[in-house]
Amino acid sequence: MNRILQVLMLALLIGQVAQAERPRVALVVGGGGAKGAAAIGALKAVEASGVPIDMVVGTSAGAIITGLYAVGYTAAELDSIYRAQDWIYLLSDVAMPRLKPWSRVKGVPGMMRGERFTQKLDSLLGGRCCPFDSLPIPLRCVAVDVREFSEVVLDSGNVAGAIRASMSVPLAFTTVEQDSMLLVDGGLLNNLPVDVARRMGADYVIAIDLMDARRATQQSRGEMHTRGLASILEWKLVRPDLDKYQVNRRDADVLIHPDVEGFNGASFSEDDTRQLIARGEEAGRAAMNRLAEIRQRVLPEERGKGSRGSKGSKGSRSSKGLKSSRARALRFGSK
Repeated sequence: MNRILQVLMLALLIGQVAQAERPRVALVVGGGGAKGAAAIGALKAVEASGVPIDMVVGTSAGAIITGLYAVGYTAAELDSIYRAQDWIYLLSDVAMPRLKPWSRVKGVPGMMRGERFTQKLDSLLGGRCCPFDSLPIPLRCVAVDVREFSEVVLDSGNVAGAIRASMSVPLAFTTVEQDSMLLVDGGLLNNLPVDVARRMGADYVIAIDLMDARRATQQSRGEMHTRGLASILEWKLVRPDLDKYQVNRRDADVLIHPDVEGFNGASFSEDDTRQLIARGEEAGRAAMNRLAEIRQRVLPEERGKGSRGSKGSKGSRSSKGLKSSRARALRFGSK
């Protein structure tokens, strides 16, 4: 009898070790403003493929999607939330004009405070404030410290605040102050942060790229030499982000790149949203064979069952706060 118990315990231990050592998969979503709707369509295909997602990384609009996904919202729920928004209302809380000369303005001024959006986002996230590794799916949000014009990877604190920092498009939104940093949109330096996912330990990376297709072959035109407001002006001429963007595109194991031609960061109309989600779904379907290959490598003994992973399964991600947040999801854009 003891011998049988020992064999059973050994088999259980081997099974646990094998499960713990399976390859880890990251989902990376890049920035693109309103074009984030296309990422939601692509995410539906990722879910349908059954590839488990063990970590998520996002920049700007991608941070919104990955942040909500990290706490438990499915692609279908994100679709409903996105379509229900009055985006103009949420994003148009105009900042009071500053009366200081440009040389004395702290950070980079912006037309909108973004507080209304942050508050609504925080309600959906259940007010999460924690190390991001403790979320149902570990999360990273990418921003830029405009004081040093350097990349910052946010991994703790208030989740809604981190997302707000990551999406702070200079001159459109006010700068987010955190510790000694003044944070703006992470897309200025890393709009498709596959490298961040690799540093988190990802063996495979699924990347959803929302950049215009013409950027796929362009290179940076020099190095940055300025800081603060001047750096934003120089960025348009130099585009220091493009070299890293090219490297990250090549390093993704599955690159899903929806056709977003004809749309821009402000394409929030109902018809634009519908078309963008449809284009994301189309791009996701085109990647299904590659996603199936990744799933076989990650879950060789669970073919055909479908899974979101040990940390990404719906059963492991439910919580009282999340349930109450979901109840408010379709009222997210209410005034």
